[in-house]
Amino acid sequence: MIQKSMGTSISCTLNNNSVLIGALRSISEIKADSEAVDVTTLDAAGGCRVYAQGLKDMGEVTLEGFYEPSNQGQTALRTLYASGAAVPFTVTFPDNSTLSFTAFVKSHAVGAVSVDGVVGFTAVLRLTGEVTAS
Repeated sequence: MIQKSMGTSISCTLNNNSVLIGALRSISEIKADSEAVDVTTLDAAGGCRVYAQGLKDMGEVTLEGFYEPSNQGQTALRTLYASGAAVPFTVTFPDNSTLSFTAFVKSHAVGAVSVDGVVGFTAVLRLTGEVTAS
């Protein structure tokens, strides 16, 4: 069944506690990719290259939202960026299905400001290891 994205959330686990990252406007896709390893032999059929799947890379997830300095989840992202620690993250969809992964905060920024604008933030999570769906 198709589901709307409103109500989707992401949290990280710190000291065995789940911390919700608040005031989000978007969570980018989790895009798995892999290397293509050339396994062509001199007698390859039709003179065509042959490939095998190489190492898998789960990529990065970008979070965008409104900057709230007192939000525990946003504070956690800044702390994780400073420490470089990789921790568990969970994306929870409105139907309660989840995607879980381990990541470190690769970058964190507080957005530019303008007249009639709002202060935003972005964070990029670098996934390490597998993504588990449930």
